[in-house]
Amino acid sequence: MRPVLTSLILALLALPAWAQTQQQSDWCSSPHASDDQKVAGCTARIQLGREAAATLAADYNNRGAAYTAKRLYDQAIADGTHAITFEPDYAQAYNNRGNAYAGKGLYDRAIADYSQAIALNPDYARAYFNRGAVYSGKGLRDRAIADYRAALAGEPGMTKANEALIQLGATP
Repeated sequence: MRPVLTSLILALLALPAWAQTQQQSDWCSSPHASDDQKVAGCTARIQLGREAAATLAADYNNRGAAYTAKRLYDQAIADGTHAITFEPDYAQAYNNRGNAYAGKGLYDRAIADYSQAIALNPDYARAYFNRGAVYSGKGLRDRAIADYRAALAGEPGMTKANEALIQLGATP
């Protein structure tokens, strides 16, 4: 009887910890969570160690995007690399890691990651836009214009791409 009672008490004591982990887990993929909540949520999910490779890739990708938003680029790059290790064809992970490289000023690496994202998903408008922004920053106007137009082809309502083309003196 005593071992059963001890087990029951331990289970009840662990319940609040599970609930906190579940709440944090939900933050990992929530569009309404703050960047700090996303980092905490994804970290909780990763540390559980019970996820399939595709889910782990998404967790690392989401945490990496939050790190980029927080300007913690080295952590973002590491998480992007982990995501790609779990899912080598994960276009969004390449795009997000490219954002971290761009944030660090490593523009050639950013272009390489955006290009890989586009190779994996030729209709990936955000990757075209991001690569166009880096090309523009490097003074490669014609390449930037081509990428902004490709972004608009994939996502016609992308206001940022329209504005970028106008800034470059090009028509959308």
